[in-house]
Amino acid sequence: MKQKIILETKNVSKVYDSNGLVVKAVDEVNLRVKAGEFVGLVGPSGSGKTTMLAMLATLLRETGGSLLIDKQDLGSMSDAQRTKFRREKIGFTFQSNNLVPYLTALENVELMLRLNKTNGRKSRERAIDLLTRLGLEDRLHSLPSQLSGGQQQRVAIARSLIHDPSVVLADEPTASLDTERANQVVQIFADLIHEGQRAGIMVTHDLRMCKYADKIVQMVDGKISRVITERSEIDLLAGTSKFDQLPNNENVEERRWLKKRALISQNLEHLPAGV
Repeated sequence: MKQKIILETKNVSKVYDSNGLVVKAVDEVNLRVKAGEFVGLVGPSGSGKTTMLAMLATLLRETGGSLLIDKQDLGSMSDAQRTKFRREKIGFTFQSNNLVPYLTALENVELMLRLNKTNGRKSRERAIDLLTRLGLEDRLHSLPSQLSGGQQQRVAIARSLIHDPSVVLADEPTASLDTERANQVVQIFADLIHEGQRAGIMVTHDLRMCKYADKIVQMVDGKISRVITERSEIDLLAGTSKFDQLPNNENVEERRWLKKRALISQNLEHLPAGV
C-alpha cells in the first residue's frame, strides 16, 4: 500500500530582486514528503534550506512553482487563507523555543488551541496528555525560566503538535542543547511524527541528528543536490559532525570517505582492510 503524500513542492523557487540584483535563494526545488516520514534538510550556510523551510511553513510566499499540502495548492490562497491554513495544518518548532515567559508549560501549549479557537476541558486534557508523553508531567505548571533547555524544547514540540497538524517543521531545534538533550529531543520529535503519520522536516547543521531521519535532503546553492534514503548511508552521514566536511559528489570514493569518517567518529583506532 502506497503511503499518502502529505507535502509536495513542484519547481518551487524564491527570487529576491534588490535594485536589479537578482538572487535565487531557492531554485526550482521538487520535494515530496509522505505521511509518517521524517526528513532531515541539510546544507551549508546560504544553501537555501532556511528559506525553503519558511516557504513550507507558508511564512514566505514562493516566487514560482507550487506548494501543496494535503493536496491543497497554497499558491491559490490569499494571505488570510494561508494564515488560517497555517494555524490548522502546520506545526513549527524554532531554534529558540519562543515560549511566552509568563505562561506555564501547560498554558504555552494551550495557547495554540486558543489561537485556533479550540477551548474547553478536552483541549486541556489533550495538552496534559501530550506533555506527559514528553516526560513533563511534573512540569506542567512550571514557567519557562524554571525549565532546562531540553525541557523548554519539549514544550515547544508539544505546542507544535497540539493542534494535530499534517506537517511539522523544525528549524535547528537542537542548536542550543548539549548532545544528550539534543538526541532526546530529536528522538521524541521523530517518534511523534511516525506515530501521528505526519510529514516532518528538520533543518539542522548537526549531521549527528540525521540518524533519526528517514530521508536526508541536501541543498547547495538553492537546489537539491542529493537525496539519501538508504539507512546505511544515513547512518554513515550521521557520523560526520560538520556539513562542510562532507564531499559534494556521490561516488565510490565518497562512500569510502564516509565510511572512514564514521569509523573515526566512533574512536576506532584501526580501519578494516579494503576501506
